[in-house]
Amino acid sequence: MLFVYPTDRILSFWMKNTRISLSIAFLDSRGTIMNMMEMQPMDTTPRYRSARPARFALEMPANWFVGKNIKVGDRVDVGTIVGDAP
Repeated sequence: MLFVYPTDRILSFWMKNTRISLSIAFLDSRGTIMNMMEMQPMDTTPRYRSARPARFALEMPANWFVGKNIKVGDRVDVGTIVGDAP
């Protein structure tokens, strides 16, 4: 799932009522991955936050980024996903 925000901001997620593990990547306005985290199911305490103000958050199945050898600094072409991204 791709979360798109109109402006850059510190993003914060949690896993309340989510029954599966997920990975999340926080992206800047150009689609560059700033940080990634593994999120645990049904976890209401931790907040999974972007390292800096972010424009996008991309949630994938657990360990998806690792399995695809995707790293911090890699770029996602969000323009093809949202159509009008910078």
